[in-house]
Amino acid sequence: LSGAVMFLKTLSSQIAVSDASDIVIDKVNSAIADILASGDYDGDYFVFFEKNSSGEITAISSNMARINALSAQILDRVVGAATDTHTLTVKIPAGNLTGISLLMGRGPSVPVQIISRVEFSNSIVTAGINQTKHQINLNVIVDIDILIPWGTESAQVVTEVLIADTVVVGKVPDTYLNMQ
Repeated sequence: LSGAVMFLKTLSSQIAVSDASDIVIDKVNSAIADILASGDYDGDYFVFFEKNSSGEITAISSNMARINALSAQILDRVVGAATDTHTLTVKIPAGNLTGISLLMGRGPSVPVQIISRVEFSNSIVTAGINQTKHQINLNVIVDIDILIPWGTESAQVVTEVLIADTVVVGKVPDTYLNMQ
């Protein structure tokens, strides 16, 4: 009997983590889609191009104020309110944890606490003899704690969003030597 109870607890815990992750992923994706659709975010919005007198790009720098503003908007939309802790509590009906379709959506709610943050990454990659590819990605990281009657289950959801992708084309060299 204790083996069956442990199996049901494990199964219910996995269902709770799955349901909570689905809720969070949906909330994050909706927030990102709404924000990006409502603004005019093109590659030039997040980066500055420094050019020489010939008009060639000599440097690319990220506009951190705009990246941070977008990050804050995403966090606020994901959490639902601008708070210092970036914490939100959502609820899953306890019937969902049984795996029985007749009980889905029924019973008391199981609280799910999420804590989110946004990190950004900048990457510059060689894309050919005379090309360089510059990307800026935002990683929306959400830590999930599900408070089930027999303990707490934790998970992490990471959503990566490409917000700028630029290919810089330079001069084609007269000669090319690959010495590998």
